[in-house]
Amino acid sequence: MFKLLVEAVEDYSIFLLSPEGVVSSWNRGAERIKGYRESEILGKSFSLFFTADDRANGVPELILQDARRHGRYETEGWRVRKDGSRFWARATLNAVADEEGTIIGFAKITRDVTAARETSRALRTAALTDPLTGMWNRTAFLDELDQWVENDETFAVSIIDLNGFKLVNDSLGHAAGDALLKSFAEHLHDAASEGIIAARLGGDEFAAAARTPEPPSCDEFVETISAALRKPVMLGEKQSNVSASVGVACFPSDATNVSELLARADAAMYEAKETQSETPVTYREGLLKRSASRRFLDREIAGAIGRGEFELEYQAQTSLRDGAVVGREALVRWNHPVLGLLYPGEFISLAEANGTIVELGRWVLNQACSDAAAWADHVRTAVNVSALQLADRDFARTVAEVLATTGLDPHRLELEITEATLIRQRSEVVEIFADLQSLGVKIALDDFGTGFSSLDTLLAFAFDRIKIDRSVLHASLQPSRTRGVLRAILALGHALTTTVLVEGVETQKQLELLRGEGFDEVQGFLTGRPSSSDEPVPEGISRIASRRAPRDPLR
Repeated sequence: MFKLLVEAVEDYSIFLLSPEGVVSSWNRGAERIKGYRESEILGKSFSLFFTADDRANGVPELILQDARRHGRYETEGWRVRKDGSRFWARATLNAVADEEGTIIGFAKITRDVTAARETSRALRTAALTDPLTGMWNRTAFLDELDQWVENDETFAVSIIDLNGFKLVNDSLGHAAGDALLKSFAEHLHDAASEGIIAARLGGDEFAAAARTPEPPSCDEFVETISAALRKPVMLGEKQSNVSASVGVACFPSDATNVSELLARADAAMYEAKETQSETPVTYREGLLKRSASRRFLDREIAGAIGRGEFELEYQAQTSLRDGAVVGREALVRWNHPVLGLLYPGEFISLAEANGTIVELGRWVLNQACSDAAAWADHVRTAVNVSALQLADRDFARTVAEVLATTGLDPHRLELEITEATLIRQRSEVVEIFADLQSLGVKIALDDFGTGFSSLDTLLAFAFDRIKIDRSVLHASLQPSRTRGVLRAILALGHALTTTVLVEGVETQKQLELLRGEGFDEVQGFLTGRPSSSDEPVPEGISRIASRRAPRDPLR
């Protein structure tokens, strides 16, 4: 019955070999896969199934030796059918021994996996290929560069961004834009004959790289890329010249890994774009920090939260009545592995543009509440909220869940919202405000005096605090200005039973002025620099000497 079962199997080639590799049995699967009938193959060597090159290299004999030595051998490779056609085989060879342990032959099982292999290859090709241009995509390009780094190759990378591509899309349509991308990709493909690899990273951004073992090689690479850019491209039905901004960086002189290298090439490209350079810009020291490439950061910010690159600092908010610290504002920083410490002015607009501000805002809220819950002084913690967060109708529920998870008393959380945000989201925010205040959360109007500052906004929403922007304080103290603006805001806030806080306080003179006018609270470098959650909190303003504090950088 077992013999009949083996012989009946059609999906697998199952047969026995003698110790010398001669075929001694044959099943239906072997006949279907290899094409030989039993009468045609019995007594012949299994080397007939191998390619001519494998036979010339002694592969069949090596397989038998290995199976004899280890008792089993597994392999994949091309095999040959009776009609000469090839198929990709996955084969296992097991040694068969008698009761005394003497090998009396081998059991061989083979499966035709050509279709599965082709499917796998097609899927991998699709995963590594840009569907529009047929070029490598970002993943394939980075994999190749990683291999070059591992092999200690010296090479150069260029980041290429087409100028005016959005205008082409908007004026001539996406079909023309796609045609432009494909035409440009062909020029980069042509450069492959010069030893250059190229990829489309996404949108209208491309990359190219080449090994540069000698210093002149880098110059040749730059010239080859420049020549490719000078070729006319198809724009609609016409040939046109389309400019591009190109940045170049070299390994290992400019960077120690692929991520750093791309950051520097991207910074050089951004410099080329800003200076409208018609030739590639090669990275130079300091360019990365100065450029702080928005494109590079835009790609990086999406995964920065998962990589744990964000952190919070806290700045004290101090009472002018008794000098005590009554609150802290959470200020987010991005500790980028390449660019170093970045302040909100360098990345918040990017996060808002690509939508990651919602995820970032949720992280800030959760981290700030968690830190505050661990503090012993029980002062309030202020967290900034963006317009996109308020656009989420589940925002109040998110706040409630964070408070429940961290154990923070809702009355210790204050959400800071700008008036511009309220105007964009006014109808939706009214209901959200009610939900938040029903939780016990406090709400502050931030950056008051920088834009709209309308009485209608103050009357429409019951704010717990008004924060006067530092620009109002500094403008009011100029010789040509009057303090009447400050006094009017203070009177209005107090009329609405709202606490009024002034930001940007840097000198003892400013402090004394605000105290004399009757303001409630202050925030600024004079009363406390931003610091991490585990650093000592300022004890208030009672011990502050009469001195000028350094100006507050980007918050």
